[in-house]
Amino acid sequence: MSHELSRVTANAHPQLDSREDEHSSTQHPPPEDHPAKSKSKPIPDTDWPGPVPSKQGGDTERDFLNKPPYNWTSDEFAPKYVSECWCGNIVFEFHGDPVDAKLCHCRHCQHLHGAPFQWAVIFPKTSVRMTKNEDNSLHFFSTAKRSDEHYVPCKVSCDQCRSPIFDEGRNTVLAYPSSFKFKDGKVPPDFQPTAHIFYSQRVMEIHDGVPKWSGHKGQSELMQELTAEEGRLGPRAAPTSQVV
Repeated sequence: MSHELSRVTANAHPQLDSREDEHSSTQHPPPEDHPAKSKSKPIPDTDWPGPVPSKQGGDTERDFLNKPPYNWTSDEFAPKYVSECWCGNIVFEFHGDPVDAKLCHCRHCQHLHGAPFQWAVIFPKTSVRMTKNEDNSLHFFSTAKRSDEHYVPCKVSCDQCRSPIFDEGRNTVLAYPSSFKFKDGKVPPDFQPTAHIFYSQRVMEIHDGVPKWSGHKGQSELMQELTAEEGRLGPRAAPTSQVV
């Protein structure tokens, strides 16, 4: 295995911090030298021979559609999960289990998804491949360029049914569990969120016992969990005294 990076940060977020009022002043993804890096998980060996595609970001990766996480083959790739868009034109396979799962409450995700928060699981790029792209339905959108182009980090969706599929980052993809086809319709434990991130920007209280971080997991303040009533009466972003 010849990856320049042999481990992946579990709380990576591929979207650029383009405007402070939308996201945070925290770098996206987290810097390589952050202490949280030591808690990262090894990248499974799927026998991809080169460096991680589009690792440098932007649009410099040539022939990217024939590299992870798109069209590529390997005898070591063992599909464990499948996701597809609503109309079925786009299908992806995933090797192994996700590195982590999170719920992101940043305003950027709220706006782009038309939802109070985003639920995503993180996979290394070399653990993802596309198996179907009917009618050339694959669509890219760059939040940095504000245009429909493959400029990493970018959002990936279906051009026909408009279903979001995943966010492509420099080293990982953030896939949306709602598009996965789980056996018996049951969500596996590895897809259960381990953290709420950017909870200081939430639009609703979530009372679930899952740790709630004001920004990135492990890089910001842990926030107090409030009931819906407490949230209406108290400060929106009052953190606990614990700082990590």
